[in-house]
Amino acid sequence: MKKKVLRYTTVFAGLAASAMAAELTLQLAGNDPIVQHTRTYRCDSHAAAIGLPSGNFEVQYVNGAGNSLAVLPINGKSLIFSNVISGSGARYAARQYIWWEAGIRGVTLYSDSLAGKNQTACQEVKQK
Repeated sequence: MKKKVLRYTTVFAGLAASAMAAELTLQLAGNDPIVQHTRTYRCDSHAAAIGLPSGNFEVQYVNGAGNSLAVLPINGKSLIFSNVISGSGARYAARQYIWWEAGIRGVTLYSDSLAGKNQTACQEVKQK
């Protein structure tokens, strides 16, 4: 059985002058290709309250070996979401968050915590 190794590195520029980097290594069995892509989003005025940046931000997607992941910047840190069953669109879950891509309806980030339920509507920012 052949193993594929995926190395995912992300860099964050926080409040400090220096950037922080983190690396995640996944070993996947099989011959399935691993596809990575990045999309840029911008959400409505509720974004900051739920932990997303108030301006444009990138979401990184990793798909391979039957797995689909989305990496979002929540409260200044990378949070890895895993694809879960959805009636429509692509739905990803991590902790109390749901990132749901629903085609023409756009994308919504939901948060359900002891502080209550929150959501923000997002749209992909097309690159010129």
